[in-house]
Amino acid sequence: MQGDSISIEEIAKALGVSKTTVSRALSGKGRISEATRSRVRAYVASTGAAPTVRARWTEKTATHNLTMIIPPHFVHLDLPFLRKCMGGISMMAAQRGYDLLLCYASASDTSQLERQLSNHKTDGVILSRAMEDDPCLDLLQQYHVPYVVIGRCEDTSIPQVDNDQVGASYEMTRLLLRLGARRIALIVGTTTYTVNIDRMRGYLRALPEFGVAPDRRLIQDGVESAAQRSDALEAVLDHHPDCLLCGDDRLAFDVMQALHARHIRVPQDLQVASLYDSELLLNTVPNVSAVQFDAERLGASACRMLLDLLAGKQINTRQVEGYQVILRDSTH
Repeated sequence: MQGDSISIEEIAKALGVSKTTVSRALSGKGRISEATRSRVRAYVASTGAAPTVRARWTEKTATHNLTMIIPPHFVHLDLPFLRKCMGGISMMAAQRGYDLLLCYASASDTSQLERQLSNHKTDGVILSRAMEDDPCLDLLQQYHVPYVVIGRCEDTSIPQVDNDQVGASYEMTRLLLRLGARRIALIVGTTTYTVNIDRMRGYLRALPEFGVAPDRRLIQDGVESAAQRSDALEAVLDHHPDCLLCGDDRLAFDVMQALHARHIRVPQDLQVASLYDSELLLNTVPNVSAVQFDAERLGASACRMLLDLLAGKQINTRQVEGYQVILRDSTH
């Protein structure tokens, strides 16, 4: 094979590893072991071939389609945030003559995205959630496809649009502390998503200002399913919180129902607040205090950034949108 080229697919098959692993080994980016990185590079060197690089997107391949990537489990959830964000993306795309495609992808399955990319069905991609060590990013970089992430990425060179999750969590926690709460339990989703890491950071930043030491027993993360929500609620209630701070609207809605079933009164027995507001929380009794973000604006901003990238314009690679904390009856 001396002097020839070898594809990432061929390397992966020969070594019995994934294409993502090969891509990370060759690029030097991403989390893989040094032993695996050395093994991939040694194999490529032994063949005497050069790894092939995907051709860059050009005007000739323009489809006037954009893709929005959604985690597969989102399809089973009622997420007003996602609907509004998608609406903002769709309207901005339509203004510039683009249509929007949807794509499901997870940490373990990026096949749908790879199919869209390999068949040149899209000109650019918006990732609806920022994940640590996201294999979608490796795939997009292989194909040299312009993309924007909604959320925070550690790599500041990645184009990203985010809400100020740390600031919002910090301010909500401070307000709850000012209202007299001292044992504030935090219940959030998986820290695979950076949004939940940032929510936890804001919460932990506020506590020392009121002389409150963090109590790990009052922090439950990784809560994604109904069973996990039930277990997390049981765990924190055992340690007698005076307030439950929920990571998002769906979680807060489910917690309110669970408390009602247990005959725990809100706010008389226990206060409840949410770090994301939606119409879901207007249907609870009492209404839940929450942080308001403009999800439609966030989606439009992400789409505008991607379209500017496609047009070859200079962009600010990180844009942060604001928030508003709304106090309602659940914390009074």
